[in-house]
Amino acid sequence: MKNYKLFGVLHLADIIWIVLLIALVPMAIRFSIPREVGAQTGDNIVRFTIEIGERPTEGIRPPRAGFYQNIRRGEPIFDSSVGLYLGTIVDVYARPFQVDTFDKSSDTIRQIDVEGLELVYIVVESSVTISDYETLIGNFPISVGRAAFVRSKDFAGAGYIISMERVR
Repeated sequence: MKNYKLFGVLHLADIIWIVLLIALVPMAIRFSIPREVGAQTGDNIVRFTIEIGERPTEGIRPPRAGFYQNIRRGEPIFDSSVGLYLGTIVDVYARPFQVDTFDKSSDTIRQIDVEGLELVYIVVESSVTISDYETLIGNFPISVGRAAFVRSKDFAGAGYIISMERVR
């Protein structure tokens, strides 16, 4: 029976495995390194919407003016937990907070407004860095579903990021 050793030292199967490993290691390294989608910070502009559940404020003219009326467009907004600049407020609006209820007369489920509660939506525009794994404002990651503790000079609130879209 033949030994099938190359130069009397290595088996032919061992040489095939060594060649495969030499080819696969650089490919594994290449595909494991995250790639940047955006060129630099500032090249990517993202608009994200923060939803905040609030009670309308009392004592502001006109009576029962909403919390959202205290928020001004064009103002900077910050993360209140770390003090990081998040971007500029481009839009703000509110809608009544609604819950599902059973209507016995029509035997259906319908939505009704909850008195004294509203959902406030703050649309923020910011420069970000986008990679394969996360979207960053500076070193701060943002994503849909992430809790947002925000403040400006006129208000402070807590909510969640509910939508995010790339502007350019």
